[in-house]
Amino acid sequence: MDVRPALTWQTLVTEWDVPVTVAVLLLPAAVLYLVGLLRTGNRPRGATVSFYLGLIVCAIATGGSVNAYSTTLFTVHMAQHLLLIMVVPALLILGRPLELLRAASGRLRPALGRMARGRIVAVLTHPVFAFVYYAAVVAGTHLTPFQQSAATNPWPHGVEELLYLTSGYLFLLPILAAEPAGRRLAPLLRLVVLLAGMVVDTLVGVTLLMTPRPPFAAYVVPGRGWGPDALTDLHWGGAMMWVGGDLLMAVLAIIVITAWVSSSAGDGDLGSWLESARRSALTGNAGALDASVNLDEDEEALHAYNAMLARMANPRDRRRP
Repeated sequence: MDVRPALTWQTLVTEWDVPVTVAVLLLPAAVLYLVGLLRTGNRPRGATVSFYLGLIVCAIATGGSVNAYSTTLFTVHMAQHLLLIMVVPALLILGRPLELLRAASGRLRPALGRMARGRIVAVLTHPVFAFVYYAAVVAGTHLTPFQQSAATNPWPHGVEELLYLTSGYLFLLPILAAEPAGRRLAPLLRLVVLLAGMVVDTLVGVTLLMTPRPPFAAYVVPGRGWGPDALTDLHWGGAMMWVGGDLLMAVLAIIVITAWVSSSAGDGDLGSWLESARRSALTGNAGALDASVNLDEDEEALHAYNAMLARMANPRDRRRP
């Protein structure tokens, strides 16, 4: 393998290695999104900025210096990993391209609706499948010889980048809940899924951080003359996955919590089954109040809540019929 020049602020900007497939995918995506904007008229400015920012970050991660040095330094590979599996999918989802497609599809909207409700889409967007896929990609590309192949062969490297994008997209789709696809999870369940993702990143990151010798020969270049040694590079990369991955998950958790708190939908706060349990606890009978009654504003529900507090304060009253 050819040894690249030292990674500096200059080469960080000037070193580009754009695969043809990247250009073929990103340019049409940018054009089609613009066509959709022109057909539908007014669109949220934040969504448009988010989508195009996602395309820019994707171009940098797959065609800029990040991609050029991802097979030279494991830390740069890890930066590429975090960008493609977390940052880019989040920006694209918040850009709502599927919602724009549905709005601009015209006569094709019924066909797209049937496709979105199909069995294949239901399986691919299921939160359990998405989490298993995400965990398998994160562990499989860092704890197996696959990483050696990706660092020495352009085809596995391209497959690796595709795995990061698709697994991150499917994993974050039900969490951000910005698109008319996938299952709608209650905010509390979204946080649980994010926590599970943090566990995956932590386990893999700590494993790399504690590895006593470099497992990937592609990153062992004695004559490079710059940058950290292979073992230090590996440990720094593991720390990036552990700390950086968890920080990105925490940012997403803040987004979910902020949307949860600011939401005016009372029935979506805890999910339907938790809301049912809350109604049952307050009224003593899940069906005592109509489902359309807002427990937080209804006077009957307030009396039931006060009665429950009274029963808790006087244990003897619990025995009374």
